[in-house]
Formats: sequence, C-alpha cells, structure tokens
Amino acid sequence: MIVDVRTYTAFPGRLPAYFADYAAGPFEVQKRHLGNPLGYYHVDTGVVNTLVHLWGYKDIADRQVRRDAMQKDPAWQAWLAHGAGRFASQENQIFKAAPFWPIAGQAQGGYGLVDFRLYTAFHGKLGELVKVYQALGLETQVKHLGNCLGWYQSDIGGQNQILHLWGYKDAADRQTRRAAMNADPKWGEYLKAATPLLSRMTNQLLLNAPFFKP
Repeated sequence: MIVDVRTYTAFPGRLPAYFADYAAGPFEVQKRHLGNPLGYYHVDTGVVNTLVHLWGYKDIADRQVRRDAMQKDPAWQAWLAHGAGRFASQENQIFKAAPFWPIAGQAQGGYGLVDFRLYTAFHGKLGELVKVYQALGLETQVKHLGNCLGWYQSDIGGQNQILHLWGYKDAADRQTRRAAMNADPKWGEYLKAATPLLSRMTNQLLLNAPFFKP
C-alpha cells in the first residue's frame, strides 16, 4: 500500500469557500475515481489556511491509472478551472506503509482531532528507527494513545521520514493520553533508543473537513 499525502495552503479567507464548492460535487467526482480518502483535514494548530488530504492506493501503477482517469473526466476538468487561483502552494509526497501497518484494532474512527506527526531520521537511520519503534515503542504508544490512523515511511519526495497520525476526541483527550504515555517507563526506554536517530520532529493538529466523516 502507498499513500499520497497532499498539502495545500490557501490564500487567507478562501478555505471556507473552497470547502463549500468542493463538497457540492467535486468531492464525489474525486471519490468515484480514487475511492474514499484516508483523511481530509484542515489545520487547527500549525500552518493556518492549510488542508491535508490522504489517498490510498495499491501501488504507484494503481495511483497513475486512477489519477489519469480523473484528470480526463470533464467534471473534474471543470472543477480545476473553477477553483484556479485559490492556493498559494500545493505539495504532495508518497509514503509506503510501515512493515507493521495496518495495526490490528486501530483506525476505527470516532475522533475529532488528528495529530499529524512527521519525523525525519538522520541519513541511513530510517530502517533502524522503524525497527526500534516496532520493538520498543509501538505497543506502549498504542496502549496509551489508541486510534492510530496510519504509520508510514517516505518513498517519493522528502526522504528518511516517518509519518504517523493519531486520532483523539479533542485537545483535552490528547493531553491526558500523551501525559500517561510520557509517564510510562517503557516509553522512556523507547525515547532513549530512538531520539539519537532523529534529526527533526514536527507535528500539526488537524480537524476533519466539514464533508469528511471518518
């Protein structure tokens, strides 16, 4: 499985109109070709006026076939013409599933806040980082946080990166769960092993787009 993670930043004030127009028809057009998105969000804490949407595919060939068909659809072409000029920037990156993803019992939905965490490993250390997490961190993090929505590693685009997403009811739920995890000695053991492998860590808090029902 691969995931196309697309990050679009709108000019100030234009995101609400984009959501309304997209939900009125183009969302269904896109789903007809690509299937349901894994997530469709907008930023609450992070780079404001930004939306993040994730689309899953069997492989890169499947992605190409589906996106080619969508680009040829007259309804999609009309939408692209109508929506031109709304975004200051558009970026995407292809990730592949980590060896242990999907995790049994995870990604069940029922969340209102998503923690989108992108970490960069030192060059040559990504494989080691994934193994350390699987051996020392995975079980403890899932126990405390629950509702892992995805755990991926970079494939095309930025390299030496992992992306993991966690769902929460709200900010208070996130704070409670993360405090319990950080107090767990087993999590401390994982951090001791993993931190030297990391060169950069970023996160954003995301809200579901108005039309996206997880």
